[in-house]
Amino acid sequence: MRRKKKELITDILGYLFFFAVFNFIRILPCILYGRIGSIAGRFFYIISPSLKRKIRKNIIAAYGNSFSPEEKTLMIKKIIEKNTFFFIEWALWVKIAPEKALKLIEFKNLETLKNVCKSKKPVILVSAHLGNFPLMIASLIYSKLPVTWIARDANNMYLARYMDRIRRQKGIFAINKENLNQAIAKSLEWLKNGNALCLLIDQHSGKGTQVEFFGNIVQAPTGAAVFSRKYNADVFGVFIRHKHGFRHTIFIEGPYKLLKTNNQDDDFQKNTQFFYQRIEYYVRQSPDEWFTWMHRRFR
Repeated sequence: MRRKKKELITDILGYLFFFAVFNFIRILPCILYGRIGSIAGRFFYIISPSLKRKIRKNIIAAYGNSFSPEEKTLMIKKIIEKNTFFFIEWALWVKIAPEKALKLIEFKNLETLKNVCKSKKPVILVSAHLGNFPLMIASLIYSKLPVTWIARDANNMYLARYMDRIRRQKGIFAINKENLNQAIAKSLEWLKNGNALCLLIDQHSGKGTQVEFFGNIVQAPTGAAVFSRKYNADVFGVFIRHKHGFRHTIFIEGPYKLLKTNNQDDDFQKNTQFFYQRIEYYVRQSPDEWFTWMHRRFR
């Protein structure tokens, strides 16, 4: 009981701190956001030794001895600073209108995706925790596409509710991953109605299939391959890359031509492997923007 009470107090204090910082940032002039992001990134870099160790282990697993110790240190610094900036940037998007936000985005191949969505055919969007991926989801929704995504909320329930409320105010709705069976049921219903479901599949999955990723064998979720086969959905790859300032490019690939043979399990593995090849390509293009460096991806 004492532990639960302590966790409750910690959650409340954590929520109040986040609420205060986030809303303080929101009232500041947009011109200061870049500077704030840079300062905050340096601050988190200094106070996060365990996070730096985790990122370094992932970099070594992915790149081996390709980088010198100094280059690895610089890369770690860039990863933390860039992902901190993306958080600050979200505060900007919360306070500007969708039309203004879309002016900051350059789309590649948007019309192809729009045409498929107009036909009311189910669509799977394969993506990763790469770049400012919440802005990517928001941009697709602002572009009048019927998109939702499966998201894992923060462990802090107060913070999770607050962030969900902010997203909903902007017309962005997510399927909560906490109850997996319920999330799968909602996802299938969403696809059944001819909508687009975005899946961020780059993080470790206890279940799924094995694929090669950065020269390592990793465990990968097969949801994108399974859902696309079950509902004969078109599959697109969607990835966002930071350009400069608050501007980004969203790359839309597809629809992909996937394997569909009598060997269903083999198809799931090979199609998931293909998705991971595309993810690796984009991570290599901008490694400092990959959020999953901060997780135990290579085990």
